[in-house]
Amino acid sequence: MRFDRLDERLKTVLALIGRCETLADVGCDHGFLSAAAVLTGAADYALASDISPVSARKAERLAKRLGISEKMTVICCDGLAAAAAEEPPYTIAVCGMGGELIARILEKDALAAARAERIVMQPMRGEAELREYLFKNGYGITDERIVKEGKRFYQVIAAVPNGENAVPEGFPKDWFRFGWVMAEKHPEELLPLLLHYRAVYEKELEKARARGRDPEPLIDEIGRVDALISFMGPAERSL
Repeated sequence: MRFDRLDERLKTVLALIGRCETLADVGCDHGFLSAAAVLTGAADYALASDISPVSARKAERLAKRLGISEKMTVICCDGLAAAAAEEPPYTIAVCGMGGELIARILEKDALAAARAERIVMQPMRGEAELREYLFKNGYGITDERIVKEGKRFYQVIAAVPNGENAVPEGFPKDWFRFGWVMAEKHPEELLPLLLHYRAVYEKELEKARARGRDPEPLIDEIGRVDALISFMGPAERSL
């Protein structure tokens, strides 16, 4: 049975999930990701969970309508509580919430997160906070993607517990707004995203200077964006 209700963000998440026995879809909302994972064969079994009873009921109805209730279990619970009861191997997906909240979810059930084969995350904001948490808590970032939908950019991050982060020389030190894996891959969406951030920072700096202030954090952010553009190579610097 075909299931084509995924937007580009969730299609990218599904691609980074790859192939797994069990997918723990945390904050599943409508259940589209879990259903697609089962129907495409990306996952043998999906454990969809959401803290919202309304969302859990929506996901459960979807599973019944698609005839996959035996392969897609829906649980109303907080964070990784459902995954914590599962036996490995499993892959975790946490999408559609702030990066700081995703970090708190991983921290709260650190053992369940540490047993995952892979964790795929799609923060709506707070990418820097999430990436910093991963870096400082032993998660190795293995892949990163940028998705552009309309005027918005989304970053998708895949990581493994107990992994390594080989931050390349020349990448802005201790900067987590963008990822080193992403920078080395040079996706075509990265430069427009960098220029978007730079324009936002410059506008904020202009407003601050009009009020007689010259905030160093904004100046530093602009400098880091420029450093990353420089790190990416001559073709990007010339644009």
